[in-house]
Amino acid sequence: MPLGSSDLQHLRAVHGYLELGMFVEADVEIERIDAFFRSLPEVLAVRLGIYAGLQKWELMAVVAQKLAEHDPKDIQWSISRAYATRRAHSIETAGAILLEALKTHPDEPMIHYNLACYECQLGNLDGAKKHLVRATKADSKFKAMALDDKDLEPLWLEIGRLEV
Repeated sequence: MPLGSSDLQHLRAVHGYLELGMFVEADVEIERIDAFFRSLPEVLAVRLGIYAGLQKWELMAVVAQKLAEHDPKDIQWSISRAYATRRAHSIETAGAILLEALKTHPDEPMIHYNLACYECQLGNLDGAKKHLVRATKADSKFKAMALDDKDLEPLWLEIGRLEV
């Protein structure tokens, strides 16, 4: 069942608040959506942004998990869950989420990029390079991103020499 007009207005307002970085207001506004519709994927997806902005990592991870269960083909939900889990628990736990996602999306460059970040932070530079090469071979934009990513700072001198 689609959202009604008043619920759509609330959802548009939530988007507006998010664009302005007004996460508390967005959180208040999303609660004005009829409770029956708050579990719809389009509402949950917006809630991810709210929880990220409010740094409510546990809640963000739960919502991302629900979205992944609803639409396992959309890799963004696993990436969002790993992002939140890294902040709520540990890099190791977040990495396990992405390694599981890699089984169904072995060529997804964003998974490899994030795994490169995690491996680098854990001190496994060889593993980090392996994942970064996979990401950059799939999409060259990841090489430029890597040169500006603090998680990959230990590799900055080597990134220019990575085979793409």
